[in-house]
Amino acid sequence: MDQIRISQLRSRVSLVVCVIDALSSGAPLGNKTTVHLEGSRSKAIRKSNGSYIFNDLSPGEYRLSVQSEYYFQEQTNITVGTHNFIEVVQLKPLPSYPFSQGAGLIRVMLQNAAGAPICDAHLQSTVLTEDCARARLMVDQADKGAMEMTLGSFTGGIVAGDVYLLRGRGSQASEEVIRISEVLEHQKRFRLLNPLTQSYSRGAMLLPVQETRSTERGEVAIAFRGNRIPTFQTDLVITYGAGGKHSHSIQDLAVAEGTTTNLGTIRLA
Repeated sequence: MDQIRISQLRSRVSLVVCVIDALSSGAPLGNKTTVHLEGSRSKAIRKSNGSYIFNDLSPGEYRLSVQSEYYFQEQTNITVGTHNFIEVVQLKPLPSYPFSQGAGLIRVMLQNAAGAPICDAHLQSTVLTEDCARARLMVDQADKGAMEMTLGSFTGGIVAGDVYLLRGRGSQASEEVIRISEVLEHQKRFRLLNPLTQSYSRGAMLLPVQETRSTERGEVAIAFRGNRIPTFQTDLVITYGAGGKHSHSIQDLAVAEGTTTNLGTIRLA
């Protein structure tokens, strides 16, 4: 028994994978989540907090794969070094996900000109109603090229992997889509995946962006969470084809909590 304890103490945590539900920001539903690291014999060890750890990995490139019964499979390339590395994976709900009765949904079927399903199309829906802003910039200036933001006036939690439309103040204000890569200080300071392409002043708002993709049947469901008002406006952009070379947009879609906006079947050239 003593030898086993010594062996455990000498194990080095190389990678921590935090898997969360992209809709609820909580643990994934169900009990069938698997986390696999291609190129390694190390098995994921599930911890009581819902994270998964890999011990004693050799530094290098790996492909991380996460599967769960109500979600799309997620795969990403990661680089493991000599220090602990934390990877947050947001799982996007499948159309068969058991959405709550209060969720606002957009459902649609995608087909090509011949009537065949379009699978793996990327869909991005942006909430445009400013009353739904999730947070606001709390420093006098966030300069172009900045990789961190200090936020306040929250109307919900923000976690790594979230996507937002950052919109400045005023009718001619700048805006861009940002992705949160790391929470540096809980509900205050956040790191961005990419640097800001423009500058923003205090009060710039973060509007929620929901992302998903289509199934093999061309089926899509987009769900919205935590908005402050029962009905809000969104824009929907569909990107499809090899390399995402085609796009189709639908503007000013009304979504209401507890109801489904059904767009039927959309045929794309």
